[in-house]
Amino acid sequence: MERVYHCDVAVVGGGTAGVAAAVGAVRAGASVVLIERNPYLGGEATHSGVSAFCGFFSCGGDPVKVVAGVGDAVLQEMEKLGPTVDYVVSAAGNKNINFQPEYLKCALDNLLEQEGVTVLLHARVVGTESRQRKISSLLCVDDEGTFTVRANAYVDASGDANLVHLAGGRTLWGDESGAVQAVTLPFRLSGVDTSRDMSPGAVEQAIVKAKAAGIPDLTREKGFILKKEGSDVVAVLLPSAMPTGMSAEELTDLEKNTRKQVLSYVEALRRYMPGMERAELAVIGPSIGFRETRRMLGREMILAEDVLKRKKRRDGVARGGWKPEIHKSLSKMATYLEVSGGSYFDIPLGALWSADIENLFGAGRMVCADEAAFAAVRVMGTCFATGHAAGVAAACQALRRETDVEEIRAELKRQGALV
Repeated sequence: MERVYHCDVAVVGGGTAGVAAAVGAVRAGASVVLIERNPYLGGEATHSGVSAFCGFFSCGGDPVKVVAGVGDAVLQEMEKLGPTVDYVVSAAGNKNINFQPEYLKCALDNLLEQEGVTVLLHARVVGTESRQRKISSLLCVDDEGTFTVRANAYVDASGDANLVHLAGGRTLWGDESGAVQAVTLPFRLSGVDTSRDMSPGAVEQAIVKAKAAGIPDLTREKGFILKKEGSDVVAVLLPSAMPTGMSAEELTDLEKNTRKQVLSYVEALRRYMPGMERAELAVIGPSIGFRETRRMLGREMILAEDVLKRKKRRDGVARGGWKPEIHKSLSKMATYLEVSGGSYFDIPLGALWSADIENLFGAGRMVCADEAAFAAVRVMGTCFATGHAAGVAAACQALRRETDVEEIRAELKRQGALV
């Protein structure tokens, strides 16, 4: 028997951007189906163990809040589950929100259930049907076989422009030479004395010694260790590799390569990092964390100048407060392009709207931006904001057959977003 789901808005991908898009669309009056290939929501935050939300606040000194709306709703759900979030100043001097990924899985389940979103986990999109520059349906697959999702508007929050790619829309890959930012496979250690120095400088001293001692498979020498006060568990962001494509063969090599690195880093930290002597490997990944893969070609592109000059716009539907954070070296930490403290830039609707497909919006790592600007908009705090905006835009188009930026801005404000 054929299985068909009908809705106003279909969202592909259940990471921070996809969750925000689904909630934003529902709150705007749309019925929503969210399709996620993993067994839980959260994307990089849960599936790659990246346990810090960057971008809720502007970078550097005098931080101002630039993300609210659905992002705040997620934090409120986390707080209901106990002391699961911490507001911290990172080793790079930025105000971030550290969280516990396992609790985030449950908080996202709770939020989407309360909002009435139809969530389909363990499902993936394998094809589309389109007519006259519009997607009419998605062909999806799960362990029972295939099914169809029909909607009036769609949001690609897959992180890798999978829906845009399948629908024949144009995508971008990396910079002018085709190079993208490095992937990192975070891992967690237990039994750590977190009262000791865990700064990037201390990490570097340990890894340099380990390399000199002949420990293999160590790429990055300096990286972040994320800790929680009162806990002996830390998240380590070190094993890295450079992706060149999205095929199964390529991703298999990346996963195996970075897992091999994890074991070497565990040995190195135990031997040469004070406070790590009794550390135990608790969790790897479970998946490599991507910073940049395919992204959507939108109707407008955010430029580095817009980010660096903190450009404000009348058609802005989200705010970005991060600065360009570019990871192009396997041995060194990110390169940062500095911006003025306490400031933000506006993200226009056109950067979230496919240039080729009229009823398709993109959010999160999908945002249309040049290389340096993309390095500022890709962080998860900003993903909440662009996802929220894309969901509301999709709902407005689905319900009223028009896409009016003033209407979208008004609805976002009504839902508590900062625009």
